[in-house]
Amino acid sequence: MKLTALTLGDERYFPRYAKFIKEAEGNPERIQSPDNLDKYDVLVLSGGGDMGIKSGAYGSQTENLPIGGVKDERDELELSLLAKAKERNMPVLGICRGLQVMNVFLEGTLWSDIGQGGFDGAIHRDGEGGEPPIGDIPHWTEMEGKEFEVTSHHHQGVRKLGKGLQVMSKSSDGMIEAVKHESLPWFAVQWHPERTPEGLGRALPREWLRKELQNVQ
Repeated sequence: MKLTALTLGDERYFPRYAKFIKEAEGNPERIQSPDNLDKYDVLVLSGGGDMGIKSGAYGSQTENLPIGGVKDERDELELSLLAKAKERNMPVLGICRGLQVMNVFLEGTLWSDIGQGGFDGAIHRDGEGGEPPIGDIPHWTEMEGKEFEVTSHHHQGVRKLGKGLQVMSKSSDGMIEAVKHESLPWFAVQWHPERTPEGLGRALPREWLRKELQNVQ
């Protein structure tokens, strides 16, 4: 199994991500410094709290933002990892927050809350909130001409699409659910495949990851 760098907000989330990555024949390890990226074959950016104002994620909107769980040091780590991954043409899979970080790195912006953009928040996160898996909610999306169910847990999403990203999937309310880069081996989903039952919602990102791991020399 090839080494896979995984970012995490908290070590307790490691088992679910590790199981998912191992299904793709990857060997996951948590990464906490961009200096260590060179020993890995693929980078996975996990879910987590909202990006902070310092990241530039919200453009000119800098006050009265409905954001929480901000860790500026994590924003800095993941943006630095993406800069190194870009230099190496390294495969990157983004999951939930990971898609958002990828979008911001590529000069896109986020809705600080998707309700601001007219999206239906009840589709994307259980209104009860709380810690995962509490707050997870299933919904349908479509990609590659196929409709399937995914598990979501987010209240933010893509506002302005980052440079070089192509939209692969949208949910029924128009929220961007998956993107890929036009030239880099980067793919990201807004849902949580590691918390989605077996089916296309889990299989599509898993098989993308498996293919990239196999292609690494």
